[in-house]
Amino acid sequence: MSIAEILGATMMAIMIFFLVINSFHAILLMAAVPELWSHWQLADDEYFHALVGSEALPPISVVAMLRQSQDDAVGFAQMLLGLDYPRFEVVLVVDGAVGATLDHLVAAFELYEVPPAFTINLKTQPVRGYYRSQLHPRLLCLDKPSGTLGDALNAAINAARYPHALSIGPNIVFETDALLRLSRPFLLDRSVACVGGILRPANGARLEGGRLVPGRVRGWTIGCQTIEYLRNFMFQRLGWNRVASNIVFPSNTVLLKREHVFGVGGFDPNEETPGLDLAVRLHKHLTDIGVKVKMPVIPDPVAWSVVAGDLASIGRARRRWLRGLWRALARNAAMFANPEYGAFGVIAIPYFWLGIIIAPILELLGYFGLVVGLATGVLNSSFAWAYLAAVVGYGILLSVWTVVFQVISFERPTQAAEIVRLLAYAVIESLGYRQILALYRTTAYFADRQPTHTNGQSSPTGAA
Repeated sequence: MSIAEILGATMMAIMIFFLVINSFHAILLMAAVPELWSHWQLADDEYFHALVGSEALPPISVVAMLRQSQDDAVGFAQMLLGLDYPRFEVVLVVDGAVGATLDHLVAAFELYEVPPAFTINLKTQPVRGYYRSQLHPRLLCLDKPSGTLGDALNAAINAARYPHALSIGPNIVFETDALLRLSRPFLLDRSVACVGGILRPANGARLEGGRLVPGRVRGWTIGCQTIEYLRNFMFQRLGWNRVASNIVFPSNTVLLKREHVFGVGGFDPNEETPGLDLAVRLHKHLTDIGVKVKMPVIPDPVAWSVVAGDLASIGRARRRWLRGLWRALARNAAMFANPEYGAFGVIAIPYFWLGIIIAPILELLGYFGLVVGLATGVLNSSFAWAYLAAVVGYGILLSVWTVVFQVISFERPTQAAEIVRLLAYAVIESLGYRQILALYRTTAYFADRQPTHTNGQSSPTGAA
């Protein structure tokens, strides 16, 4: 074959690849519709409302690593203590690198040191002290030398006293009824192992007295990330509920059973993305021991996250997340296309390899090949338009429909001007922002590995 023939065949293969990937995204979007319908029916069920108000609700331990500034740490703890739920506790690991944060917590909540009264199931770095609040007995703080996120979460899981744990990442603000919403699937189905919630950008808002005060969002990067969160965190995840088991991230907004965390040896303290790594291992472990479980994501926006506004920070988060996914999949390669792991192994795992890890590389190669092909006359304008329609136009259409579904699916009022802005961002996100992220993701394998304790936004692509 000549070079021209190779280029033409390669470009055709890449176009077909993205037609298949985008069509699968369309299937996920359509599968989200019946999932939403089931959710609405459940929300209107009188029996469920009675159940939610009963003693059947599982007690929950909310665990987190504190790396906020001193004032933010107090506000973060107040926000968690203000959650509307009958039985829960808050376990905060105060990282040793945050200066006087523990002193501020001691003063704000009248903390006093207590001896550890629990079994250590997960090995961690030493904990310097355990402190409980005289004002809020449900608050427990751990003073720990500077370490990784995975190690901190393991220490918190050890110290937790309830069978269910909600592990959360940095810069997260919860709705007051978040625990009620997340616990619902456990009440209705014993096969549920963990439940993920929808995360939304909270930029422009501020935390006052443990409550989120809305503000105006500024910046095109924030708008494009909003579209990402809607498409990936919401509708694609709901579609995965129907198509195959979800991949949830237990360092974000995920409610899970502590016994399952113990079963897989806890979070890997050496991983950049310990929650992602644990999620894949959890799927494999439970299937290997013959436990058939569900890991659904609910459509309720239970939490809000402050996301980065500059491209450099966004790029670092994407590279870190993609490297974490690659390592998690490589470490569990036996699951690839393996029917023993059900739809997760046959459908989800191959999609993660093709649609998330390989797709950015092919996308950049496609743009390069398109320019070279047009410049040399190997490709004509008709093919170029067809290629752009399949790769870019299809993505814009899916993003637009995501905005439409968001507007008609939830009761929260949305102003017409805001809808227009979201539709505009749905176009911008596929015409520039997406290509920049493809470049960041492609360089993920060559970039320096980031420390595991580094704060940063969670990548919305993780919801795919």
